[in-house]
Amino acid sequence: MQRAALYARVSTDLQEKEQTIQSQLAVITGYAERQGFRHSTALTYTDDGYSGTWLDRPGLDELRDHAREGRFEVVVVLCPDRLARRYAYQVLLLAELKRAGVAIHFCERPINDSPDDQLLLQIQGAIAEYERAKVLERCRRGRLHRARRGELAPPNPPYGYHYAARKYGGDGQIRIHEEEAAMVRQAFRWYAAEGASLYGLLKKLNASAWTTRSGKNEWTATSVLHMLHCEWYVGRAYYNRATRRPVAPGRDAEGTPPPRCAK
Repeated sequence: MQRAALYARVSTDLQEKEQTIQSQLAVITGYAERQGFRHSTALTYTDDGYSGTWLDRPGLDELRDHAREGRFEVVVVLCPDRLARRYAYQVLLLAELKRAGVAIHFCERPINDSPDDQLLLQIQGAIAEYERAKVLERCRRGRLHRARRGELAPPNPPYGYHYAARKYGGDGQIRIHEEEAAMVRQAFRWYAAEGASLYGLLKKLNASAWTTRSGKNEWTATSVLHMLHCEWYVGRAYYNRATRRPVAPGRDAEGTPPPRCAK
């Protein structure tokens, strides 16, 4: 009986459309059992909330390492775009697994080495890339439209602000968090009016009752410095200032994301 590794992946932003990790695993597990493969929790690899656009995923990295170590003979995946959304990455992973003596089974449509199946794999990879690009562009344009209307919704607003999400009864606007704002005002008084140094400001904050967003009373120099330089506190906020740089020559062999420009 062949040992089988099970792999499932779901992107956070597309989770509802692409099913959940649990539903994928249910289909994959059923397929493995029908094929007579031996599987276990130790050979189950998941990436919950990771994009298939890149290869640097913890679950996938572990699966690739264990494949080279010979821990299993088969990998079962729901479909090719769960493995990777770029056709080039699909080919890279399939070739790597083949060199390790590992066969791959796609539940939705088994694919072998025949010319017809290889053509189908290419078409599926191209369609997956197109769908991903289309969804990302729609999301980008939607966020940009809301930003132009003054409805900024960053994932982590600066300390002293919070996002009033509509799904929780809010108005979709950034609002002042009064308790956090009191701390910000006091920190600026210490720094500007009393002339406290960054080290002195850290000592005062760590000795106070105010906590960080994580609930800890351990302020760091980096977080305080970011607070002092944050333009939100003088009424300026920016959106759409970050961009992806082209991949440097000789890199991206393992799917490393391009570096981001500083905001």
